[in-house]
Amino acid sequence: MGKNQQREYNSFSLLRFIAKKWKLLLIVFVAAAVLSFIAASLIRPKYKSTSIIYAPRTNSVAKILLNEENNNERLDVKAYAMEEETEQMMELLNSREIKDAIIQKYHLLNHYELDTNQKYWQSRLYNNLKENYEIKRTKYGAISISFSDWDPKLASDITNEIVNMLDSTKRRIENERAIAAYSILERQLDSVTTEIKRIDDSIQVIMQHGVFDFESQSERVMQQYAIAVAQGNNAGVQRLDAELQKLSTWGPQSQALRDLQFSFREYQSLCKQKMMDAKVDMDNKLPTKFVVEKAIPADKKFYPKKSIIMTLASVSSVIMTIIILLVVENIKGTSQRRKDEDAADTENL
Repeated sequence: MGKNQQREYNSFSLLRFIAKKWKLLLIVFVAAAVLSFIAASLIRPKYKSTSIIYAPRTNSVAKILLNEENNNERLDVKAYAMEEETEQMMELLNSREIKDAIIQKYHLLNHYELDTNQKYWQSRLYNNLKENYEIKRTKYGAISISFSDWDPKLASDITNEIVNMLDSTKRRIENERAIAAYSILERQLDSVTTEIKRIDDSIQVIMQHGVFDFESQSERVMQQYAIAVAQGNNAGVQRLDAELQKLSTWGPQSQALRDLQFSFREYQSLCKQKMMDAKVDMDNKLPTKFVVEKAIPADKKFYPKKSIIMTLASVSSVIMTIIILLVVENIKGTSQRRKDEDAADTENL
């Protein structure tokens, strides 16, 4: 007999065996369905509430509102986030800070009936939170925030509170950096202002020697010197020689200090501008997300799904029964063959 014929024979034998035991299998199917329905009815139902949000491209108010060139799409206050910003926001939503705030505000330790004197109560608390709290991306790049609980209103309230806490958590993190940046810039501004004051004092000393503008004064003195030489004005030449000597002594220092003064004043202006930007970010009250859909109390339970439980329990029970019956049948057949062989051996003797 070929392999294909043997498979067909085995399949046919299995179908014939199932047809032979159909009454027993039907009883098992119905019994499993009834028992699983009763078991599912005893499970405390859960309700899920979901909120949908989008992350913005950036939360820097200074960059968005004070940017002179608004051609950059990233600096558009209405621009939705790309993958990187969305992933960052999902990490914030999964942060321990938000979870701890939710646990404390809604007394989840008592809600989940946990005793702090029990062993591993913290692990149980966060496992319960992990089972009921879900953050995932939608196919359109938004963020879905869901919370499940046997109290539909509590599930809705917690979901919306998580969305609200995102603002305070993100602002706290960004404000810490903005405050630190402002403090650094403030110290830097004090330093550069002190340096400018020192340069101004040095320029004042040089100006007391009669050097005000090195380039223009040098040009003017050289013109007068040429005229005095051409006219044979010895007194004028001597006076202008003294003037040139003074310019050669103090002029380069004056020019170097004025160049340095210009650079420091530009840097001072930049520090002031950056401090204003940091101050805007520190006072930022701009929402950190776009809320597409707020969570509402669910009117239909999310868990358990009785139909799924009944189907899985019934089918698996029938399959298990078939396997057990086949094993029993195989054992009986093997035992019977051994008896027949023993009887045949006895007759031959």
